[in-house]
Amino acid sequence: MPTTIQIDDETKKKLFRIKLRLEEQKGEAVTYNDLIEYLIESQPSNLIRKSNLQKFRSLKGILLKSGKKTYLEERRRDLDKEENLAPFKE
Repeated sequence: MPTTIQIDDETKKKLFRIKLRLEEQKGEAVTYNDLIEYLIESQPSNLIRKSNLQKFRSLKGILLKSGKKTYLEERRRDLDKEENLAPFKE
């Protein structure tokens, strides 16, 4: 089931640059889910330790109903930008 995550603009730009590089290497489109899985898999297995779990548990990642319109507008802009960079080919 898809979910929403909140990231700042700078992190979003960095992820997009990594996504473009990965797409160049693979020669095909890469989803953000693929990108995140790739980044997770390329990290050492001890990245998340018990000492960090307390901090992780305090984070909230649920979008309020009032933020739904903003999210949808942002998502549409993201999709439009991606389509302009790499048009869909059938």
